[in-house]
Parts: sequence; C-alpha cells; structure tokens
Amino acid sequence: MALNMTRKYTKTEVWPVPDGTLSGAAVVSSSASGRRPGVALTSEGGATRSETVGPYTISGIPAGGVGLLDSFATVAIDGAFRFPVTGASASTAVNTPVYAVLSTDTVTSLTLTASTNPPFGYIDRFIGESGTTDCSVWVGDIVDA
Repeated sequence: MALNMTRKYTKTEVWPVPDGTLSGAAVVSSSASGRRPGVALTSEGGATRSETVGPYTISGIPAGGVGLLDSFATVAIDGAFRFPVTGASASTAVNTPVYAVLSTDTVTSLTLTASTNPPFGYIDRFIGESGTTDCSVWVGDIVDA
C-alpha cells in the first residue's frame, strides 16, 4: 500500500503502468486515455523485491498487487500524497497547480512548471520535513465545496 498518502483516496481503478512501478509512485494513464493522473496503491503485478537475511540476499520475491497481471496496478485517482515537487518551497500557495514531468509514459518528477507537462494535481500543503520541496499533493481536479 502507498505509504506516502496524506489524505485518504475515495476512487480507485486498475491501470496499465510501466514495468517496475512500485506502490506510492506518481503515474499518468497512457495518452490514448487522456493522460489522467493517479498514484499506484499497489506495485505492478510483476514487481519483485529483495530481502537480506543475515549474510544472504534473497531476490525475486513477488511484490506486485495480488491478482494483478504484470504491468497493471491499482491506482488512486483522488486523495493527496507526499511527493517532492520541483520549485516548491514554504511560500508555495495552497492550490498551486502541479504538473508531471514524463519520459515516455513514466512520471520522472513533479514540478510547478507547466510547459508541455500534463496537469497532475494541486498543492495541498508544504511539508518540507525530509526535503526542501516535499509537499502533500492533491491528485486530479479540485472541486470547491
């Protein structure tokens, strides 16, 4: 389960994701479906992990979501999650738009710079505990109450 959740999600979907996607990763759906933002709640079905026990390292331990095919993950399409955001600081305003920097269909980082980057969400709050740019980021559109 994604350990970087800061506000509970209410909607999930199963999406195809890049190989090796781990839980908590920012993801964007393929361009054919309109580049919707989300956060992987489970690692992709074919993901593996390693564990060291004493002097031995065991690798190839299945770590993907139970019942998921390789390259698929359960994705939250709302809620807020902790991420480093390039350009963010303690003075970054709440509701500032956040954009995904992509390499092919893989999110490499989040930024405040729009440019050709697709929208990802909005700043919920600046956290800055473990890094100077850590923020809680709302995924998707914000609807005023």
